[in-house]
Amino acid sequence: MAIPATVMKVLDDWHVPYSLTDDEEVFQLMQSNPPASYSAKVANVVFLKDGDGKVQVVIPGNRLLDLNMLAHEFGRQFTALSAEELQRLKNKFGLDEFPALPQVTGVDSLVDETLLEQPELFIVSGAEHEWLKVPTDDFRNLTSSSHIGSYTAPLASEVHLNSQDQDLDDVHAAIRQFTPMRIKQRLEETLDLPPLPETARKIIDLRVDPNADTVSLAQAVELDPGMSAQVVSWARSPYYGVRGEIKTVEDAVLRVLGFDLVINLALGLALGRSLSVPKEGPHGYAPFWQQAVVTAALCGELVRMIPARHRPSQGLAYLCGLLHNFGFLVLGHVFPPQFSLVNRHIEANPHINRFYIERHLLGMTREQVSSCLMQQWRMPDELVTALRQQHNPKFDGEHKEYAQILYVATRSLRRHGFGDGPYELPEQYILDDLGITQEGVDELTANIMTKMDDLNELVSLLNK
Repeated sequence: MAIPATVMKVLDDWHVPYSLTDDEEVFQLMQSNPPASYSAKVANVVFLKDGDGKVQVVIPGNRLLDLNMLAHEFGRQFTALSAEELQRLKNKFGLDEFPALPQVTGVDSLVDETLLEQPELFIVSGAEHEWLKVPTDDFRNLTSSSHIGSYTAPLASEVHLNSQDQDLDDVHAAIRQFTPMRIKQRLEETLDLPPLPETARKIIDLRVDPNADTVSLAQAVELDPGMSAQVVSWARSPYYGVRGEIKTVEDAVLRVLGFDLVINLALGLALGRSLSVPKEGPHGYAPFWQQAVVTAALCGELVRMIPARHRPSQGLAYLCGLLHNFGFLVLGHVFPPQFSLVNRHIEANPHINRFYIERHLLGMTREQVSSCLMQQWRMPDELVTALRQQHNPKFDGEHKEYAQILYVATRSLRRHGFGDGPYELPEQYILDDLGITQEGVDELTANIMTKMDDLNELVSLLNK
């Protein structure tokens, strides 16, 4: 694919030597370990705005753009450009992607000084799947009219290494840091979170009752009219393609969904309704319940791919997918002002996983706080582990298969254009552990994406 004319003109006018490479070489850099050192040579550009206009910030791929640093340095409160604004800018300059070359768009530019420490840089050419490899000394010539300074922070190197026993201490430390004294004690005692919903408590009792059957499950669900209607509507959805009328929860269990899926679906619905979805989230990101339903669907289908002798519970995997982002609700509930700040930084750092941002700003991640709450509510250990370890490819403890299913599902959805976070391939050893292949995962994910209309109908049931 040809380099766009606007980029070619800058390279020619400034006599910048370059060689061409493709995604594979760059993604190998971005996938290397340890995480804190990956993609140091990859130059990213982030477009920000405030009341005074736009700026572009060129940063290395292994660091976090810190809006607080920019505010301190320039006295300006920046936010990221929306997807629509970015697309208009791409159309204006004939670009598929934005190259981190300050001269291309003519927008005022800031360059993080750590980027200039590398001997060479990888810069997207402006065309998809094609990259420029440029000597840093020649790139430096392009920054003559740029502000060069310290605008980024390093990524935490131990995001996944803290034990789950340490999580509660991290949550309390964040509360002490951000909460006014007058309510600090109450928060530290209770985390200011609601008690376990009564419907969820009854379903938990059923999960551990060896004599539980479809009748007792239907009776428990029917105690909550809203949930009962949701379960019946779920079973009627075109996604499941069942002929005939589904009139009762027992019909939904026996004819369509099955005991395992219904008991975990009902539990997920009960917990999901215990906290309201924050009105403000990162702009352009998939809404909470849409993410939940699509991820749950893929997790449930991934279980079917796993060899039968190692196959975990499909219903539990579905529950893990449904609640995988439950920490989003908890952060919005416990830390409203900081939640807004986290969202603005997520928008400004699409090149890194957002758990680095939360760790940097809050001293903890949403996975830590959600798993703490699940432990407090005495949820299944499989769910607690999956939520806590879903982004940790090295986790090798009990119930790791549920965390691995989430790890594969979220990354596969991203690569197919759905979900939050950078492009990442799952580690091969995780696929081997599960007994599945990358080709199979891609085919399954593509099939899920073709059913998005039906899945969105399920989402609409949760928003009523």
